[in-house]
Amino acid sequence: MKATYILFAIGTCFSLGACASATSAPRDMDDRPRAVIVRDDTQIVIDTGGVPPDKEAEIKLLLQERDSSARRCYQDVLNEKHTREFKGTVKVIITIDTNGHGRPRVAGGTLGNQDVENCLVGVLRDFEYPKLEKGGDVQYEYKFEPQY
Repeated sequence: MKATYILFAIGTCFSLGACASATSAPRDMDDRPRAVIVRDDTQIVIDTGGVPPDKEAEIKLLLQERDSSARRCYQDVLNEKHTREFKGTVKVIITIDTNGHGRPRVAGGTLGNQDVENCLVGVLRDFEYPKLEKGGDVQYEYKFEPQY
């Protein structure tokens, strides 16, 4: 009975022409795995792109250096609220193209204030990011809390 299932699986694999391979996936220059499609003994490799680690570190350093611009968005709303309970995080994803232009968007967080989020997106859009060989996304999280 068990042999019947194995023969069925092998037959299905060959008839569909999409058998899995036990070889390891190829890697790009940054040693990140790339997607591989195996069909009819022909491999098609898809480069998944992304931001190289050195450029990602450079972008995160830029965000840290320009942190005061982002904090101004939070401080303006905090000055209106006058409460120490107004604190939390804002997660952003910045899509950076090959020319160094960023398209930030809010991807979550706990602050939940539309004014701060809209201001933050506007500020991050104006930054000059490093030029990339291929566009990609960088995720960054801001933590906001009163300093008094």
